[in-house]
Amino acid sequence: MLKAALKGLLARKLRLTLAGLAVVLGVMAVSAAMITTTTIGSGFDSIFQTVNSGVDVSVSGKSNVDPGMGGKGFTPPVPASVVDEIEKVPGVAKAVGEVSTDGARPIGPDGKVISVQGPPRFGKAWHGEAGMVRLRQGRGPAAPDEVAINAGLAELGGYEVGGTIDVLTLQPRKTFHVVGVYGFSNGLDTLGGSTEVSFTEPVAQQLMLGKQDTFSSITVTAAAGVTPEQLKDRVADAVGSGYLTRTGDELADQTAADGKAFLDIVRIVLLGFSGLSLLVGIFLILNTFSILVAQRTGELALMAALGARRRQIVGAVLVEATLVGSIASVAGIGLGLGVSVLLKSVMEANSGAQLPVGLIVPAGDLVLAFVLGVAVTLVAALLPAIRASRVPPVAAMRASAAEQRSLARITVLGAVPFVLGVAGMVASVVSDLDGYRWAVLGGGVGLALLGLALLTPVASRVLLPAVGRLLSWSMPGKLGRRNAERNPRRTAITVATLVVTLGLVGGVGVVAESLRKDVTTRVGSDLAADFVISGDGVTGKAGGQGGGPPTAADGRIMPTFEPSVITDARALPGVAEATAQYVDTVQVSGAAGKRATTPANAGSVTELRGVLGLERVSGSLRDLRSGEVVVDSKTLTELGREVGGTVEVATQRGGWQTYRIVGSYKPNFTLNGPVLAPADAQRQFVSDQPAMGYVKLRPGADVAAVKKGLTGLVAGNPEVAVQDQTQAAADASSQVDIAEVMLYVLLGLSVVIGVLGIVNTMALSILERTRELGLLRAVGMRRSHMVHMVVAESVVIAVFGGLLGLVFGGLAGAAVVSVAGLAELAVPWTSLAVFLGLSVVAGLLAALAPSARAAKVNVLSAIAYE
Repeated sequence: MLKAALKGLLARKLRLTLAGLAVVLGVMAVSAAMITTTTIGSGFDSIFQTVNSGVDVSVSGKSNVDPGMGGKGFTPPVPASVVDEIEKVPGVAKAVGEVSTDGARPIGPDGKVISVQGPPRFGKAWHGEAGMVRLRQGRGPAAPDEVAINAGLAELGGYEVGGTIDVLTLQPRKTFHVVGVYGFSNGLDTLGGSTEVSFTEPVAQQLMLGKQDTFSSITVTAAAGVTPEQLKDRVADAVGSGYLTRTGDELADQTAADGKAFLDIVRIVLLGFSGLSLLVGIFLILNTFSILVAQRTGELALMAALGARRRQIVGAVLVEATLVGSIASVAGIGLGLGVSVLLKSVMEANSGAQLPVGLIVPAGDLVLAFVLGVAVTLVAALLPAIRASRVPPVAAMRASAAEQRSLARITVLGAVPFVLGVAGMVASVVSDLDGYRWAVLGGGVGLALLGLALLTPVASRVLLPAVGRLLSWSMPGKLGRRNAERNPRRTAITVATLVVTLGLVGGVGVVAESLRKDVTTRVGSDLAADFVISGDGVTGKAGGQGGGPPTAADGRIMPTFEPSVITDARALPGVAEATAQYVDTVQVSGAAGKRATTPANAGSVTELRGVLGLERVSGSLRDLRSGEVVVDSKTLTELGREVGGTVEVATQRGGWQTYRIVGSYKPNFTLNGPVLAPADAQRQFVSDQPAMGYVKLRPGADVAAVKKGLTGLVAGNPEVAVQDQTQAAADASSQVDIAEVMLYVLLGLSVVIGVLGIVNTMALSILERTRELGLLRAVGMRRSHMVHMVVAESVVIAVFGGLLGLVFGGLAGAAVVSVAGLAELAVPWTSLAVFLGLSVVAGLLAALAPSARAAKVNVLSAIAYE
C-alpha cells in the first residue's frame, strides 16, 4: 500500500502541488514572523545591553498615568536635588543626572519634519565622549544655540558641521548651529535607528523636560565590592517609593522591550495572513483530495477487492497528504527565511539602523511551523480518506464513479448553525443583551458563516442556474453552466474560499464606508467652527525616560503651537471668535475604585461650547477656576459620579488631585472626557501649549483671506496646519482608509489562494471529463467552443461565490454598524461592484490553463480514455 501511495503521488504531483501551495504560503508567513521578530528582537537586546553596560543603577520618575491602563508613558523629571541625595548613599561611587527623552523632531531642508518609522527621536544633554559616544567631526555644544547630532541624523537630513538645524520640542521651532557629529564605539551611526540632538544641559532640560534643574534619569555607579542589586536596594530606600529604581540589566531589558513594541504589529500581520492562508488551504486541499478520491474510485475499489483493509486505504491517502504537507512546509520555511532577510533589510533601510546580529533562526518555532503545515494538510485530507475507505469492491466494475449523494444531511447540518447564527445577529441588533452584544454578534456571524458554507451545495442548485443564465447565452456557455451545476458539493467546496474572503471584504467595506459617513456627519454637526488649527499627528514613541511632547490616547505625538497664534488669529479681519484647546491623557477615578484612562482637555468652556456645539446635560458650562472640572455625561455615568460631587484626576505632571465637578455635557465627536481650567493644564499637562485651535468667522467674511492669514501664523511649524470642516472630516476619516487598505491587502492574498482552488478544481475536472470532451469534439465542437465552455463554467462558479460572500458580508457589516451605534448605514456600492468584477476576472484567470488543456484534447485518445 505504501508503494502504491508513493506511485500515486508521483502520478499526480502537479495537482497536489497546487493544493499544497496554500500550505507553503501559510508556513512561509509563520516562519517569517518567527525569524524576523526573533532576529530584530535580539538585535535590540544586543544594542541596549551595550548602551547600558556602564550603568549599575538607574533612577527615574514614576509615571502618574499608568501606562498599563492606556497612558503613554510620560515620566515626570527627577529634581536635581535627588542627585545629591543619591551621592550620599553608602556604596555609591558616582551619580550623574541624564537628560535623554523622545520628542526632538528635526526639520529637514525641505521644511518637513524628518520622519523615522518607529525609532525614537531623542533630545539629550551633551556630556562629552562618555560611554559609547565618539565624536567624528567638530566638538560638543558649549553655547545655548549649539548642538551636536548623531551621524544617522546627519545623513538623513544632509546636515554638516558649521550648518544649522531647526528642531521642534516642547517649545516651538528653534534654530541651532551644528558644531559636532558623533557616532558610537561599535561603529554604528545610530542606535536602533533613533535620531539624536544633543544640547547643552540647561537647554536640554528646558526644551525636553519643560523645566531646568531636572533630569530624565540619574545614572549611578557602584563603588568597588558593591553589586548592582545591593546598590539598587540602598538607593531605593534613600529616594523612596516615588521613584523607579532599576539595575542596568533591568533598564536594558525594559528599553529593548519598548523598542521592540512595533514587532508585535509585524508578528500579528504575518500570523494573521498565515492563519487565513491555512484556513483557505483547508478548503483547497479538501477539494483536491475529494476529487482525486472520486477519480480513483475504480482503483480504490480494486484494492479493496484484492484484500486491502479500510485502515490501509485511509493510511494510503494520509501518506500522500503527509508527504504533500511535509514538502509544502519545508518549501514554506525556505521562503520564510528569504522573506525574513528581505524584511530585515527593509527595516534597516527605513529606520537607518544596522542591527549588530545576523539572521537568527529559532529552531523550535520552525519545527512548530512545520508541524502546523503537516497537521493542516492531514486534517483537510482526513474526510476524503475516510470516504475512500468506504468505496465498495463492486465499484471497480463500474465505468464511472460520479456518484451523486443526497444533500439532505448536509442541508440539515448547515441549517441549524445558520439559523442560530442569524438569530444571534438579529438579537444583538435589537437588544442590549446585558452588555454581551459584541460577543453574541461575533458568535452569530461565525455560526452563520459556518452554516452558509454547509448550505452552499443547496444554494448552488438554486442560484447557479440564475447566475449562469445571466452569464451564458450560447450553447458552449450553457454547457459550461450545466457543468458547474453538475456536482453541487464540489462547486460548494471550490467557492468556499471566495465566500469566506469576499464575505470579509464585503463586511469590511460596509463598516468602513459607514464609519466614514459617521465621521463626516458628526464633524459637520458637532463642529461649529469654520477653521481648525491642529497638528497632523506625527507618529512617534511617546515618553521614554521622562519628557516628550503631549500624546493622544492612541500614542501619537500631538504637535503644539504657541498661544500667541490664537491671540493673533482674533485680530485677523473677519474673525469673530478664536479659542485654544489643550490636550493630554489622564486617568480618572470613580466609585468603588473604578479607574479609566481618557483624553483630557482644557480651555475656555464658554468658548469651546460655542465652537464645538457642546450641549449642557446638568450643572453649569461656564469658564472654570483652578480645581474645577466639567466632564461628559457618559464618563460620569461610567465612573458613578455626579455633578456637584468630586472626582480624582491624575495628570501627567501633577499626579492625583481632587477636582469639583461643576457641570456635564453631552459627548460629541470633537470633545469628550474631563475639561480642566487652562491654568491647571499649563501646570499639569505635559506641554503648556495648545494642541488645537478653533476659529469662527463673522458673516460675510472673506474665507480665503482668513485662511491665508491663519496659515501664515503657523507657517513656521510644519507639524501644524489649518483646515476647514471638509478637510477636518477627511483627515479624521483617513485612519479608516489606512486600516481598510491593510485589511484588503491581507484578504486579497487569500483571494489569490481561492483562485488557485478554482484552477485546481477546473484542471481536475477537465481530466475527469476527458472522454466527455473527446465526444464533444467528435460531434463537431470547435476548440474555441471548448475554451468558451470551460471559461463559462469557471466564471459562473467564481461569480456565484463572489455574490454569496458579498451579500453575506454586507449583511454582517450592517449588523456591526447597528451594534456600534454609527450614525447611519452606508453601503459602498461601487466598491462591492468592483469586487464582484474582480470575481469575474478571477474566474477568467482560473480558466486559462484548464481551457487550454481542454482545447488540446486528442479526440481518439479521449474517446478511448477510461
